[in-house]
Formats: sequence, structure tokens, C-alpha cells
Amino acid sequence: MNNQNKSFLWLIIFLIGFPQISETIYTPSLADLAKTFHVSGNQIQQTLGIYFIGFAIGVFCWGIISDFIGRKSSMLCGILLYILGSYLCLISTSLEFLLFSRFIQALGAAAGSNVSQTILRDVCTDKERMVIFSKISAVLAFSPAIGPLLGSVVAEIWNVSMVFKLLLLIGVLAFLWSSISLKETLNRDIKITDSYKSIVISICKDRYFWLYSTLIGTINGVIFSYYGEAPFIFIEDYHFSIIEYGCIGFIVAAACFSGANYCRKKIGLIDAKQILNKGNLFFFTGIAGLFILNFLPLKEKVSVSFLLGGIFLIMFGLSVILPICLSNALNNHKAYLGIAGALLGLFYYCIVGGLTIIMSMLHGTSAIAFPLFLFFCFLMNAFVISRLK
Repeated sequence: MNNQNKSFLWLIIFLIGFPQISETIYTPSLADLAKTFHVSGNQIQQTLGIYFIGFAIGVFCWGIISDFIGRKSSMLCGILLYILGSYLCLISTSLEFLLFSRFIQALGAAAGSNVSQTILRDVCTDKERMVIFSKISAVLAFSPAIGPLLGSVVAEIWNVSMVFKLLLLIGVLAFLWSSISLKETLNRDIKITDSYKSIVISICKDRYFWLYSTLIGTINGVIFSYYGEAPFIFIEDYHFSIIEYGCIGFIVAAACFSGANYCRKKIGLIDAKQILNKGNLFFFTGIAGLFILNFLPLKEKVSVSFLLGGIFLIMFGLSVILPICLSNALNNHKAYLGIAGALLGLFYYCIVGGLTIIMSMLHGTSAIAFPLFLFFCFLMNAFVISRLK
């Protein structure tokens, strides 16, 4: 790979990755934010759900907008909106205004995820795209570790407001880098012959689109609900320092990386449905560990080990399932991937937003609220997988 291609790859990784970091970077500070705004943990967790609702709408909108005004223009507009949202987060003085600001931030951040993937579809062959996506996935497996660790260090040294200043800086960097290095890739000579209405109807009739997108949404909903609960579990219940909590992200990253690698090795050896069932079994085993933790009188060190082991198995199992779903969700819609991708993102991010809001409502109601929530998601996965052929 020459230097120009390497620069392009790192730019795409950055543009896809910064929305994920934006979501997780301030989770270590959720408890402090709740105190700052004089609200409960349940209420402050709503900032996670609203982020995904904004992201879902953004993914849908930017996918279509980029077909009209171009990829680069859409990306720059989205990043500017993200910068505005980050600034509004910084100056927020109430929970309501923070929720609005996070919605705006997510709406803009969605361009980074959606338009970047569309750019790859524009310029890469199928074989090249698989290679690039595998490299991107390997790097992004560590974004769950980078966000909380970076956020915990910043919050520990400075304060919560500095986290939002850092997000503002990331937005400015994304805008400048994209302005200088991102090329327009939209081929205006290629026209979609079918009407948008007929395309949407075709997608809506595809049961596999709904099944796989439901799995994607449930998996991401679990992952980000974990990021909403984890600071309260580790910092408040187990008295971890904010930096110690941030380091737990590397366990999550290792689980995600290992799960994706396990999935890759099983592809071709057993069919996709078997891989999905194996992943869901790992997920269930991790949930069982969390239930045991709540009912057995264990010493604190043993309890922490059980907790971390359960989280590892949960994330491992979900990471086994996710690549299969992402690979197969749009198999029947290759002629109009942009629109199909927009609808996919809209649907599954709505599920993510809904699940994180449900978990925020359950927060603090019972010690087993989170394991019960996870068990519900396991049953949902099991039902959906059973409907696949």
C-alpha cells in the first residue's frame, strides 16, 4: 500500500471511529455529570439513548443527501453540525439542553460513519473493500478501550467540561483533515433507475433485512447499555478510580477482537446460523455469570473477577454474531447500497436508542436489572436467529 492509500485509509478509520469515541469518551463521567446537573443516574443515562436516536436519523439522512450534493460536501456539513453539537454540550446548563445538544452532535457524527462507508463502496472493488473493512474492523476493535480510557484520564486530570472541549477539538481536526485530504467520489454519471418508492418497498419486503438489522440493533444496544451502566457498577459499587475504570475498556477490546477473529476462523467450516447460535451461547454464558454474581456471597476480588469474566464472554459472544449480520444484511440490495444502508442504519440505531433508554429507566431499580435486561436481549437474539434459514 503506497503512502497516499495509507493516508486515505487512516482518514476513513478516523472518520468512522470518531463517532464511536464520541459516544464512549464521557461515560466515565456520567456519575459526575448527574451531580453537576442535579439529576439521577437514570436521567443522565438518557443522554446515551438520545445520541443513538440522533445518530439513526443522521445515518438515514446523510446516506440520501450524499447522493445529491456529493460525498465530501455531505461529510463536511455533517462534521460542522457535530462541532456545533459539541459546543452546545460544552455550554449546557441543564439536562434538557444537554439532551438537545447530544442529539445535534449525533446527527452530525452520523456523517462520519455513513458517508465514509459509502466512499469505500464508490472507490473499491468487492475484494479491496473486504480487505479494507477487515483492517478497519481490527483497528476499531480498540475504540471501546480508547474512548473510556481517554475520557477517564481527561476527567481525572481536569474536569467533565474538558471532555466536551476535547470532542470539540476532534470535530475541528476531522473538518480540517477532510477539507484537505478527502476527495469527491460520487460518480454523477451513474443513475439509479428504480424509483425510491420501489426500492424502499423492495427492502421492506425482505425478511432477512429485518432479521439481520434487528440482531445488529440488539447487539449494539447491549454494548452501549453496558457503557451506560458500567461507570456506576465499577466506580460507585466497586470503588474503582476513574482511570482504573477506563482500563477495563481493554478487556472489552480484547473480547471484541477475539470474538471477531473466532467468527472469521469459523466461516467456511460451519454455516452462518451455527456461528450465530454459538455466539449467542457465549453471550448467555456471560449473562449466567452476572446472575451468579448477584446470588452468591463472594469476596470482592472474586466478585470483580466474575464480573469481568462475564463481561468478556458477553462481548466475545456479541462480536461472534455481529460480522455475520453486517455481511449478510444487504445481500439482496447490492444495486442500491446507499439507500439500503441508510434504511439499515435508521432501523438498527432506533433499536439501539430504544434499548439504551429502557436500560436507563431500569437503572437503580434492582441489582439484577442489568442481567435481566441482557437475558431479554439474549431471548430476542435466539428468536431472530431461529427465524433464519
